[in-house]
Amino acid sequence: MRSIATRAGVVAATAVLALTGLGAATASAATTTADVPVAADVTYASLAGEWLGSGTAGPNPVEPHFFFYGNGTLKMIPEDNAYLATGTWKQSGSSFTFHLEHPIYDSTGAVVSYIKADQTGTINGDTWSSTGTSGRYDTQGNLIETFTVTLTAHRV
Repeated sequence: MRSIATRAGVVAATAVLALTGLGAATASAATTTADVPVAADVTYASLAGEWLGSGTAGPNPVEPHFFFYGNGTLKMIPEDNAYLATGTWKQSGSSFTFHLEHPIYDSTGAVVSYIKADQTGTINGDTWSSTGTSGRYDTQGNLIETFTVTLTAHRV
């Protein structure tokens, strides 16, 4: 009887040590650098990472390059590298939203207006799609125009 109780105690102690060690390893693995894209887990359930997109902004075709960071920020570079857009994103399950802003320059390099964009989308494996409304604002913050943006993207 005594050896059964002793064995049960040893097994329980071993399980506690194993689980404690696993928790420490998991906590240290979860730490990321804020400005480095985070690779998604094997199920690709996270928007975090690098994506190549295509779609339309109003009547114009676009091919943006997205970087979604693990800290909830993002950067977007258009196909012509004309500007850098920055913003934030949130995800809940397969649904996500993001907001970004970028300047519009004239031929001299002066900022003449800003684009503010909001998108709502769904991630499915290595692709996502989104749609939303963007607005162009003058340098005083007055709305000049709005247009619809529709995007699809694939993980790089």
